[in-house]
Amino acid sequence: MDSRNGRDILNKKRLLKTARIVLPTILVIIISFFLLREIELSKIPETISRVSVKAITIGFICYCLLVLAKTLRFRTILRLDSRVHHVYPILALHTFWGNFLPMRTGDISYVYLMQRRQNVEVTQGIASLMIASLIDLVLLVGLMAASVMPLLDKLSSHFSRTILFLIPLLIGIGLMSVMVFACTAPELCKSIVMKCARPLLRWEKRPLTWIVNNIISIVNHLTVFRLNTHLLKVWVYSLLCLIIRFGFQCYLVTEMGVDIPLIEVLFALAFTNGFNLLPIQSIANFGTTEFPFAGLLKLFGTSFDIAVATGISLHLLILLYCLPLGIFGFFKKPKEE
Repeated sequence: MDSRNGRDILNKKRLLKTARIVLPTILVIIISFFLLREIELSKIPETISRVSVKAITIGFICYCLLVLAKTLRFRTILRLDSRVHHVYPILALHTFWGNFLPMRTGDISYVYLMQRRQNVEVTQGIASLMIASLIDLVLLVGLMAASVMPLLDKLSSHFSRTILFLIPLLIGIGLMSVMVFACTAPELCKSIVMKCARPLLRWEKRPLTWIVNNIISIVNHLTVFRLNTHLLKVWVYSLLCLIIRFGFQCYLVTEMGVDIPLIEVLFALAFTNGFNLLPIQSIANFGTTEFPFAGLLKLFGTSFDIAVATGISLHLLILLYCLPLGIFGFFKKPKEE
């Protein structure tokens, strides 16, 4: 009986691994097909060729600074004593895998590398990713709310003000309330989780028990933060990440010479980044990045072919920036490893 259960679990794991490869591959093929059929392929190299070598270099420097800001943020979240140049390669390699692997599986590299190179517990690494994602989402909602103001006339014919303002406001308030609650009432949070976990732990099922215990451990790590200067530093570094990320992307789009207002580009980028916090990415994020970006720009009046060519060109440049960072992160290992 035990051997049969073991085989069933092994088969399920194999099925999940296969699905993680097959489904994103099918997704990227379908979305890319519908996107590329709408444009002339020659527009992509034409758009990229308008970006000067100087602009590409500045973009790469900004991308390296973005990884540095991420390094400072996660180093602060995890309270690491290691020097910045020891943690930077981890975030460089995580950024590389995060841009190429589907369904946010690139985050596994961060958890693994933090455990291997910095002796960070797996559950602590997962908790730090959750904290960073939560803060990013709050900041993205704020950015979308701010950038949508000048675009109300164009969007009002497609969306109600409830969708444009009330829903983002409720999401922002809800996320902030969760963070404040976790910081000010950590014991109550743990108590609620334990009450929910006890019935599941009584079953004494091996995989379920392991999952529940790890969730409890993650919650314990999430509730160590307080409303103090340490948390403020995390927010400052997160805001710095936001400024650098959208700053250099908007800069590259303007250097492409496309006739798209910068505020529209900013709003489309903010929505796309928020959309891609969900585990829905295809391989190398092709299609799942361009589709929402181009779709929003089309609503604003930009022709779909220009919007798609711009999105793909920007995406290709970012993937180009990831390559040297990934190589650096792979070979730059601590001496003791």
